Amino acid sequence: MQRSGGGDDAGGSREAGVVAVPRATRLIGLLRPASLVGLAALALSPGLWLGPSLDAAVFVLAGVGIRQGNVPYRDLWDHKPPGSYLLNAAGQAALPWLDPWLVGWLLTLAFTGAAIVVFERLLRSRLSPAAAFLWSVLGLVLMASFPIALGGGLTESFAVLPLVVALMVIARAAAGLRAVALIGCLLSVACLLSLQALPAALALFAAATLRRGGLLSPVGRAAAGVAGGVVLPLAVVAWLAVRGAIGDALDQLVTYNAAYRSSAGKADDMIPVTLLLLLCLTVPAAIEMARMILKPRAFDRVGWACFAWAVGYLLYIGFQGRIYLHYLILLVPPAVWLAGAGTAWLAAQAKAPQRRVRAAAVGLLVAAWLAIAISAFTVVGLHTAFGRFSADRAEQLDTAAWIGTNTPSSATLFVWGHDADLYLLADRHPYDSYVYDFPLLTAGYAPDERLANLVADWTAAPPSVIVESLSEAPLLRAGEAGASTPGYPALGALRDFVRSHYRLASSSERYDIYVPRGE
Repeated sequence: MQRSGGGDDAGGSREAGVVAVPRATRLIGLLRPASLVGLAALALSPGLWLGPSLDAAVFVLAGVGIRQGNVPYRDLWDHKPPGSYLLNAAGQAALPWLDPWLVGWLLTLAFTGAAIVVFERLLRSRLSPAAAFLWSVLGLVLMASFPIALGGGLTESFAVLPLVVALMVIARAAAGLRAVALIGCLLSVACLLSLQALPAALALFAAATLRRGGLLSPVGRAAAGVAGGVVLPLAVVAWLAVRGAIGDALDQLVTYNAAYRSSAGKADDMIPVTLLLLLCLTVPAAIEMARMILKPRAFDRVGWACFAWAVGYLLYIGFQGRIYLHYLILLVPPAVWLAGAGTAWLAAQAKAPQRRVRAAAVGLLVAAWLAIAISAFTVVGLHTAFGRFSADRAEQLDTAAWIGTNTPSSATLFVWGHDADLYLLADRHPYDSYVYDFPLLTAGYAPDERLANLVADWTAAPPSVIVESLSEAPLLRAGEAGASTPGYPALGALRDFVRSHYRLASSSERYDIYVPRGE
């Protein structure tokens, strides 16, 4: 309901029976989204001085390669969907005067900030403006703080925006052809950006098609959603096919991901931290979900879409067999929606006439606030790792500077380990499509064959510079005490080749730089 001002001091006026929106209300309407975007920038800001994570660096590097005429999968090995590569390439083309990583960071800020602004508006349909803002801030912390988003550039940070916009369309639009087609398009964009968006896409697609009302039947709405969703993926597939990268894409997206799932560790050490971070949402979200199960007809399609999204995503994480903190980004919107609704219900019960109901509601609210405090302390504690990240970044910059000073611009660089950002910092062309060592070491993905092929390539045309960084299978460095490393025969041949053809030119705690003997 709009309120008119009482005079010039209130900033309102009346003309021809139209009530103007007070200036203060307009100001608050502008400050609310601006403050959320500002908080998002603050939360993501460590990425500006600590640099991109491995995944983010690969996506930026893929964008650089696309602008140079390369194609993902064929010219750069990676097992993520192509949306993040194309997004980085588009951003770099639009802002060619900026550093590619800065472009990736700005894209993350734009997507995360827009997602939280849209989500806050959606929350206001269920909660008071103050409560919607506070829950949005909590969600923003869980989506953008450094321990979770790693400074930006991750696929989940991009995919969250089309998912939240699709949820908004489901909440506000009629069940017509255009709305369902738009939802299908948004969901396909999310899945092109991140495979982690699949559970949310299925839940939202069901919410958009399996609904009453409108002129279309569920089958008709499903057809409209599919029609809207296939256009962009088909265009991307056609582009990959024309560039001869379909086979490589299938190999990396399907074959490798299957091998990775069956062979990689489960990251069990992340489970306690994950539970502590999610503790702030657990009590009220569980209460809301229990209420939905007991009285399913009392809740709308948005609530049920969030219910299915959250449950499906948790099952999907369990299927993958591992958990990393950035996985939480796509769980935050439905979990915050459920937790906000559950808290509002508890607050209403705290005013109930029955004494026992009031006592139980107050007790649960106190538990919820204590849980928020525990999660907050967990986030603060995780930020204490900044010192280590800063030291690593300083070494990385020194290593890149050495390469830039001591090698020609035409030099080819091969980084053994998990440090794709060195290619960007040193401004040296990657030797081949492998910009990190996962595909060369993953059991079930023919690692011996790939390593043997790499030895053959090096024998025919060795890279100009080899940098060894951190890896589960050190090249020439001593492995960590007690750590097991892959024992592939071809890995030994690769090490012998480096020993016989290269010399150590520079060394630090994190990096060793090798150049050909005689140079």
